[in-house]
Amino acid sequence: MSSPSDAAAGPLAGLRVIDWTHVLAGPFAGYQLGLLGAEVIRVERADADDMIRAKAADPRLAALGLGESFVIQGAGKRSLALDARDPRARKALAALIASADVLLENFRPGKLARLGFDPAELIVRHPRLVVCSITGFGPDSNRRAYDHVVQACSGLMAANANAAGTPQRVGFPVIDYAVGMQAAQAVLAALLRRERQGAARQRGEWLQVTMNGAALTLLGPVYAPQMVSGITPARTASTAFSGSALSGTFAASDGHLALVCNAPDQAVGLQQALAEAGVDESTRQRIDAAARQADVATAQQLLGEAFRQATVADWEARLAAHGVPATGVRSAAEAAAETAAGWPQVELPLPDGPRRVPVPGIGYGSSEPLTGPLAAPPRRGADTRALLAEAGLDESAIDAMLSDGTAWSPSS
Repeated sequence: MSSPSDAAAGPLAGLRVIDWTHVLAGPFAGYQLGLLGAEVIRVERADADDMIRAKAADPRLAALGLGESFVIQGAGKRSLALDARDPRARKALAALIASADVLLENFRPGKLARLGFDPAELIVRHPRLVVCSITGFGPDSNRRAYDHVVQACSGLMAANANAAGTPQRVGFPVIDYAVGMQAAQAVLAALLRRERQGAARQRGEWLQVTMNGAALTLLGPVYAPQMVSGITPARTASTAFSGSALSGTFAASDGHLALVCNAPDQAVGLQQALAEAGVDESTRQRIDAAARQADVATAQQLLGEAFRQATVADWEARLAAHGVPATGVRSAAEAAAETAAGWPQVELPLPDGPRRVPVPGIGYGSSEPLTGPLAAPPRRGADTRALLAEAGLDESAIDAMLSDGTAWSPSS
C-alpha cells in the first residue's frame, strides 16, 4: 500500500487535496500541488482504470495500470477507488471532503451535483474549502472538449498553420497542461485569500477554470494586434514571432538548428560566426542586405545554405560564443534527459523487478525547500482501505464494500 508523499518541507505541507479528476488536466493540477508538499488523494472509479492508467507504450505498465502518462503526474498521491453512486461511498467521500482544504474536479458540468456534491453547496457547508472545477467551456456549458478540439476552437491550430496555411495541432496536449497549471495557480491564490480572511471567512471559494480560457490566455500575443489595433498581422511562417529575417529553423550537416537574431548586436554576432565558419564575404553581405530589407525568403535561403556546411554542435558553439540565441533541435526525450538528474526519482513495481525512473519536478527553484521525496505512483485503489478507515468506516463495512465492488483495492 502506498503512503502520502514525504514532503514536509514543502510550502503546502499539511494541506489535503482531494483530486477527483481524470485524464490529464486535473491530475496535472493535483500533481503540482503535491510536488509543493500537499497530501493529494486521488479518487478513482472502482470498476475501471482511468484512460491514462490503461494506455501505455510498455504493456507491463499497462497491465499494472501504470501507463507512462499516469506515472509522470501520479507520484506522491494516494488512491481511493469507489463507486460514488453508492450511499456508503458518498458518505465516505463527504467525510474526506470535509477534512480537505481543496477539491479538484473535472466532471461535466452538473455531474458532481447529481452525485450529491454540488460545489455551490460544498463551499457553504465547508467555509475553509476551495473547490476548483475544470471544464472545457465553463460551468454553464455542456459542450464536450478535448485538447485537440480546444486547440482548434481557440485559434491555436490556425496560429500553428503550416506553410500552405493548413491548420495544425501542436504535437502534445498543450492545453491540458496549460489549464492544469492555471488551475494550480488559481488554487494557490484562493488558499492565500483564505489565510488572509482568517476567522472572518464565512464561506469557501468555488473556482471555475476552463480549457478554452487557458488556451486564449496562451494566445494573447497572437490575437492582440487584431483586438487592440484592428490589424491582422501577416503570418511569420518559420521565422521567430518577431518576424526577424535572421531567424528560423535550418538543416545543419547532421540535424537541425534554430536561431533568432532580434537585436543589432545579435546580427553582428551572427555575421562573425558565419565568417569564422568560412562563409564567404559575398554571401554574408547578401544575408545582411536581405535582413535590412526584411526579405525573409532570401535571408533564410542563404542562411540555410551556410548552415549545411557544419554540424549542429559546431554552430551551437560558434553562435553561443558570439551571443547569438541558437540551439540544436532536440527531441523531448533528449531535452528531458539533460534535466532529469535533478528530478525526483520513484520506483515502479514491475513483475521482473523494480524500475527506478525520474518524474518531472516542479520546474522552478527557490532559496527554500519546495519538494521532498515522492512515493511511487499508486496502483488504482492502493489506499482504499486506509482512506475509508480515515473517513470513519469500520473494518466490517470496508470489507463489505470491497466484497460487493463498491470499493476496490488491488489486494481485495
